[in-house]
Amino acid sequence: MMNSPKKFNYETRPHKFTERKMLLASLQKICNYFGGIYQYIGLGGISFTDFKLFHKELHINELCSIEGGKFSEKRLHFNSPYSFIKIRKTISTIALNEIDLTKKTLIWLDYDDTLNLSMFDDIRILFSKLPVGSIYIMTCNRELKEKETREEYSKEKFKDEFGTLTPYEIENIDFSSENNFRTIQRMLNSHINNIVRERNNIEEIKIEFSQLYNILYQENQGARMFTYGGIIISKEFRIEEIGLEVFDFIVDNVEPYIIKIPNLTRKEFELIDSHLFLKEEELLAKGIVSSDHIDQYKKVYKYIPHFYDIRM
Repeated sequence: MMNSPKKFNYETRPHKFTERKMLLASLQKICNYFGGIYQYIGLGGISFTDFKLFHKELHINELCSIEGGKFSEKRLHFNSPYSFIKIRKTISTIALNEIDLTKKTLIWLDYDDTLNLSMFDDIRILFSKLPVGSIYIMTCNRELKEKETREEYSKEKFKDEFGTLTPYEIENIDFSSENNFRTIQRMLNSHINNIVRERNNIEEIKIEFSQLYNILYQENQGARMFTYGGIIISKEFRIEEIGLEVFDFIVDNVEPYIIKIPNLTRKEFELIDSHLFLKEEELLAKGIVSSDHIDQYKKVYKYIPHFYDIRM
């Protein structure tokens, strides 16, 4: 379930790293606005990339990594960058029941898997307890296919698998690569809102969940991934107060933000950099990059990572 580092170096996936830096930029604003001490809960694997980043950039010292895969506990502790990371060698649904979720929490459950019922179990545990200011993010493979046949679900098979979580009036086309992420987003929104309504019926402080992230990306010939998330706020709170409108990747509706890094050389990236905010015609006249390249680059250039081969 969480053994992707066996397939590739998790820290050098450019689209993933770009998404990570986008999230970090917005998380800095959110955490600074709400203030106080956050705990971070994630699926660290053996790379602990997000843990290193959030500790250094968000100043979070209370870190908990959940690992339900095949990595041994010895290997997990050996690769942990900090002695103060708590490692829970179990599946997320068990671990989350053992963690104090009444604390203000940043949680990013970065699943390798396609959508499954345990993800909704995790949501119920989290949204039954997390306080105002807490941030929930999840990532999963967005394919909606049967595990045995690897064919797209039929609506009957999907209903058999997900029961009452299945969206109303779903059709077979909703499982296609063009629409699968919309189906997942509908299911997550509906499930969260149902739990929030139940909670509001019994608790004095009324809350709601404000969606912030609806992101798609795919590494070169890699899995098609979907990231969804947002923040728990009080009913009367206006999300505009945080100032997240400066980020064009903040999405509060069903239309996704697609991360697509143009396939250009470093020198070509630098050429576009040198013409940012100038007339595009001057850049196109050089005959090096296309209009599509420019548009894609301008959306992500602040967050694109740069990897170097350093030979000793």
